[in-house]
Amino acid sequence: MIRLPAGAAVLTLVLGVAFGGGAPEDETNEPPARPEVEQRNGAVPGLTTGEGEIRTTEEALTLGHGLEEFMENMMSGGPPPDGIPSIDDPHFVSADEAGLDPGDKIIGLAYDGVVRAYPQHILVYHEIVNHEIGNGNIAITYCPLTATAQGFKSGSTTLGVSGRLVNSNLVMYDRDTGSLWSQIAATAVAGRREGETLEEINLYWTTWAQWSERYPETEVLSTDTGHVRDYNRDPYGSYNPLGGYYQSDRTIFPVMDRDDRYHSKHMVLGARTTERSVFFDLKELSEQGIRKTQSFISVYDRSLNIGYIYLAEDGEAFEYADGKAMDSRTGEQFAPGELPLEPVVAVEAFSFAWNAFYPESEHP
Repeated sequence: MIRLPAGAAVLTLVLGVAFGGGAPEDETNEPPARPEVEQRNGAVPGLTTGEGEIRTTEEALTLGHGLEEFMENMMSGGPPPDGIPSIDDPHFVSADEAGLDPGDKIIGLAYDGVVRAYPQHILVYHEIVNHEIGNGNIAITYCPLTATAQGFKSGSTTLGVSGRLVNSNLVMYDRDTGSLWSQIAATAVAGRREGETLEEINLYWTTWAQWSERYPETEVLSTDTGHVRDYNRDPYGSYNPLGGYYQSDRTIFPVMDRDDRYHSKHMVLGARTTERSVFFDLKELSEQGIRKTQSFISVYDRSLNIGYIYLAEDGEAFEYADGKAMDSRTGEQFAPGELPLEPVVAVEAFSFAWNAFYPESEHP
């Protein structure tokens, strides 16, 4: 079990500034503060613990910008490293004990026989939950500024919150090498692991009513986190009902690219491979059931209000019918998450954030 400094006063100050108008707007001309790094392939000062060994993929995911550009645009979000404390000794309760409202947002995990729900109103204060599942550590990560929930296999080490941001998005660090990792890009932008990509797992950004109906046996992250927080109050606003930052077109920190086609908080579903990236408008996907590009196909799951993304080879044969994907050649139907195509990890995000990272993404 790892105990980290809570930094409650710093976190409260930063969030208070953000919603009192003191934080920078996208239009700011002030250059972002560049973090100090000992050397391009060295550890970030103060973050290296030598704990365990981080796990990465054989090939790195594509990036919408160069690593040097990410470094030049990295800035402090306010708190110091671990000022937003990860949960490193999580406790879970049953669905009956969770006390959640049907409309409460949760991050769902169904992996290696483990089914869990992580309430958004807890993760907004911690952003990372580290725990061992199966043969290694899994990090559940959430960035409230970009609405991104992503899961990573972290090997025998854990991830922490660095206190830095790129494109308004969480920058993590690993407790093995102290390298800095962009959450959305899943790639290290500084440190010994620079340019390497974390291995991802799918998470599902949905409501408690939808998740608990699909998985009534789910476990739920407890408010017994080891830290003192008011989990009944979200400092950014509310998802149930929708309000505050999550509803406003306003963003707080500068981004590297802008796309004015959408409200900044419009939800999109994105994915990337080693060669290309894509996004699908989640509202359009929900209305049409299936959306396709040259390289990808996405299928909507009504029961969870989520989408799955696959590589598009042979994808033209599929149509949407009665909530399922139907092979027009054979008439065979498949559940949205069970198509006989190669799946890729899908990430829901505010549209401003996905475009900031991947401005050249394919989209229908």
